[in-house]
Amino acid sequence: MSLIDKSLKRRDFLTLSAGAAAATALGLSACSPSTSGSADTAPDTSETASELTPHVVASDTDIIDGKGEWMPIHCHQNCNQMCLNMGYVVDGVVVRQKTDDWHEDSFDMPQQRGCLRGRSLRQQVYNADRIKYPMKRKNWQPGGGENAHGELRGKDEWERITWDEALTYVTDELKRVYDEYGETAVVINGWRWAPATAMFPHLGGGIYNTETESFGCWAFQTEALGMYSWGDHPDIMMAPDKYDLPNADTIVLYGCNPAWATHSSMYWLKNAKDAGVEFVQVGPDYNQTAATLGSKWIRVRPGTDTAFLLAVIYEMIRLDEEQGNIIDWDFINEKTVGFTPETMPEDATTEENFRDYILGKYDDTPKTPEWATEICGTPVEDITWYAQMAAKDNNVIFLHSYAASRYLGAENLPQAFMTVGALGGHYGKSGNGCAAIYTWDAGDSGYRLIQHAGGDYGYVDALAAAPAKPNILIEGNSWWSSLAEGKYISTSAGPYDAGSSPEDDPTKLRANTPTYHEAKEMPVNPRILFQTCSNFLQTRGNLSTGIQVMRQADACFSFEIKMSLTAQFADIIMPVTTHWEGNDDETWGELCWPSAFGDGNGQKQRKDALLAWKPLVKPMWEAREEKAVCREIMERMGADPDAAYPKSNYDQWLGYFLGMRVLNEDATKFEPVITWTEADQEKYHSTYPVQEGKVGFDEFMANGSYVVERKEGDARNYVGYLNDKLGIGEDGETAVVADTAWPRPSLSGKLEIYCQFKADNVNRIGLNPEPIKPYANYFVPRRGYQETFVDGKIGGEKAAYPLQAYTPHYMRRAHTCYDNMVWTQEAFHNPVFMNAQDAADRGIKAGDTVVCFNDFGKMLRKAQPMQGMMPGTVGIPHGVHSVFDESGDEIIDRGGSEQLLSDGTQSNYFPQVDGYNSLLIEIAKYDGPELEEDYERGPFLAAGVDADSDETYVTDGIYA
Repeated sequence: MSLIDKSLKRRDFLTLSAGAAAATALGLSACSPSTSGSADTAPDTSETASELTPHVVASDTDIIDGKGEWMPIHCHQNCNQMCLNMGYVVDGVVVRQKTDDWHEDSFDMPQQRGCLRGRSLRQQVYNADRIKYPMKRKNWQPGGGENAHGELRGKDEWERITWDEALTYVTDELKRVYDEYGETAVVINGWRWAPATAMFPHLGGGIYNTETESFGCWAFQTEALGMYSWGDHPDIMMAPDKYDLPNADTIVLYGCNPAWATHSSMYWLKNAKDAGVEFVQVGPDYNQTAATLGSKWIRVRPGTDTAFLLAVIYEMIRLDEEQGNIIDWDFINEKTVGFTPETMPEDATTEENFRDYILGKYDDTPKTPEWATEICGTPVEDITWYAQMAAKDNNVIFLHSYAASRYLGAENLPQAFMTVGALGGHYGKSGNGCAAIYTWDAGDSGYRLIQHAGGDYGYVDALAAAPAKPNILIEGNSWWSSLAEGKYISTSAGPYDAGSSPEDDPTKLRANTPTYHEAKEMPVNPRILFQTCSNFLQTRGNLSTGIQVMRQADACFSFEIKMSLTAQFADIIMPVTTHWEGNDDETWGELCWPSAFGDGNGQKQRKDALLAWKPLVKPMWEAREEKAVCREIMERMGADPDAAYPKSNYDQWLGYFLGMRVLNEDATKFEPVITWTEADQEKYHSTYPVQEGKVGFDEFMANGSYVVERKEGDARNYVGYLNDKLGIGEDGETAVVADTAWPRPSLSGKLEIYCQFKADNVNRIGLNPEPIKPYANYFVPRRGYQETFVDGKIGGEKAAYPLQAYTPHYMRRAHTCYDNMVWTQEAFHNPVFMNAQDAADRGIKAGDTVVCFNDFGKMLRKAQPMQGMMPGTVGIPHGVHSVFDESGDEIIDRGGSEQLLSDGTQSNYFPQVDGYNSLLIEIAKYDGPELEEDYERGPFLAAGVDADSDETYVTDGIYA
């Protein structure tokens, strides 16, 4: 058998065992010893045979016989772990994957191991749901109005068309809509930083989005408070690195579950645990990470973290007054502003200091544990314990994910979290820290030891990440509701991640500090929705409204790899290649090379590793590289493609690697990573200059990575707020200070417990009649715990939707990516997690099909009651593929998307935030047909084009 037996059906696959037999049939197992006989021989399933006869897989012998080659894989999905995978290619098909094994694994030079998702990527690339050809929705016709038959979007069949036909439809409709309606009628239904967005300013413009996505309210005025922001990534690269974690007494993981979301960090966290570090888990559930690390659980209801932290601060003040040695007054007086009257900043317009606010001087409400426990549900004694743990004489590292800030009304959480760390003086010293733990930076934080030199090596596509035209961005949660209403509220000229740097000091307010203006109403008329590099219909909240918007448009065009939900609602689907696919041989067909920037994550990397990647196979079916299609669209519309895409993907790919520089051991100089010779220039048809590096280009590609070997006491080791960040100097090699530990990027140069800029900037918007304070004051959040009660009164009668639901990342997928792979579907089902007593009260048992519902929609999942969840809380793993049942008066999602349970409500003060976790719902046992498991359902196929078949994975005809 080859990798994919053409005759193997999904249900045949499921009849095999979940382990060796299934892997054997697909050639997807780990390497096994070979035996005599044919790999196609039917296996002996007797007990004796299973004990004595190792299975044989065709790809084993292919590898042993050297019929192909191992090649490095770009793990191109949106989890940002940036792990190494290798694919073994035989006759144009990837028959096996493995991860990093070219060097011995060690703490100082770790292998860059892939996770179960990345190592299953073949099941995505060769999945039957791949978009194979350009397609038109059967009943759609151009021209708008009734021609569109928009009511059939998501239900219609498909027709296969040619690329010429597809691009003619697209460009003719774009010309018509621009002529009839103007730029406000073209909506870019995807990320601003996606490669395709670069063409729209040259075609006639469009409307984009700006939202904080993963970062939640932690992106609210980040640098104004004195924290660091790497572009739009708030509070990142500021924690201690892996060598310093063991120096802590305690590590707090606040709203974190890295075992599911940032798995690579578990290596460093478990090393700290082995060194004797204690762990604390803060959040509404006791998750896999907490169980693995034996953490103490501090229970906090969803979206109530600010109240909890304010009570912690109250206790730190009280305990310091009663027993001393809790607050680090030297740090407060020297490195912060606004905690006391004596530390108020020069630009303060009020005499209110934060300590007196906490003590109740200004609102007659001391923020005591007794006050907070009613809101956050944390026992009073746990609040006091946390305050004692945060004391100055304890070495504590506070690490947060962004989950706790992905709530409406969480604007003051980052400032409160920062203040707890500051009061204990847990900044700028070994064994202490207060920062994010996120993706490639998780667990081994700090500036990059491998950096790109830019210049002639750089990526130069004219992306629309920060559109030059003002006020053309729909903000945050209001995406679908604004499109439905034909208007949106704009509060800043540019995106949320822009800066407000004073002209005389470019080191200040560089990112996540846009200059807000008074809210203004702007028009939008969504006649064309153009989907690119995203799955917006599935991943944005307010899904029910999204369905209405897409069914009312004149045309929906989509670049797609697979049959996503957004693709199902398109009119023209254009198949694009994955990063596995490329072609540099003109005699074979169209030149095609993946973008070095990829889905926006291509240039993210771990601080001490550079991962290799290149296309493994030729483009499959009729898929084309996305930017090549965009160039043709521009040409057809009379625009110059070089204005958007001045440099080829191939040149950018080479430039990405050849421009990488590694910091030498004494931290004085950045040196080339890759050796590049005249022979390389000739072989790879490139004029990039010759250079001497650490490893030859071909050896680098064969290994799959270059990793910096580090050690204890290394001059390049890092502790946030103690060590400066280094970067490449103007000469291209000298190491210079790129970002100082102190002063901070705030206007005062300190951590701003009182931040006048924050208050003045956001209050200028004028949407909330109650101004936000310069410090972390408490206010009742929208869609918060209070709304689970009638009239919003805590302790009173429960409202119709008494459960608070949040949306954790899940092991089997990254957002909606990877979720079509049977292995991970079998390993991780798709439940709704709920408190065991809440389930019992509703007569719900494990495995029951339940309906989750509120005023916005209904969806089904199977219940998984848990003892380790707070009462009244529900965890709905994010990112499923919806399966709409429209047989009744309302849509029921049998796929189980949480996005049907939200609306377009925006946050109290920060319009750009996504309130993914602010869901108020009820759950009941479902009285209709039970759900089948996802792995039993079959692939999402293009009706009318894809054969009506149960085939799970396809290689037949991929190069026809």
